[in-house]
Amino acid sequence: MSGTQSRPLRGVRLPLVGPAGWGWIEDPEAADQAVRAVLLTEPGERIGRPLFGAGLRRFLFQPNSLETRTRMRLTIEDAIGRDLPRLKLEGVEIATAPREPERLEITVRFRIPGSAVPQAATVGLNLQGGG
Repeated sequence: MSGTQSRPLRGVRLPLVGPAGWGWIEDPEAADQAVRAVLLTEPGERIGRPLFGAGLRRFLFQPNSLETRTRMRLTIEDAIGRDLPRLKLEGVEIATAPREPERLEITVRFRIPGSAVPQAATVGLNLQGGG
């Protein structure tokens, strides 16, 4: 393992303004925040990193079908592999939310190098627009 990959993940807690205030976060909270950032960012949105992000907004107004969910899963796997090479991706699950056929629950399972504990980050996406 290279020196870059063995360093712990560290970042600024987001949002910057809130009950917890400004501060630093480290594994596993930083990894969870990084995965969410990739999922919720559109390519071209991040200054200096035009390819960063999964670009899930392109799936808005698409049918909730196996084909759409498969394309989303592949897009997320590519984005996590490209944008977060220090994490070991273990899988992406996309499921329809109970009683809400237009809402998907996206769960990304990953490991932080050097940790035996698996982590997961879940984000909801409404295919009909909105949050």
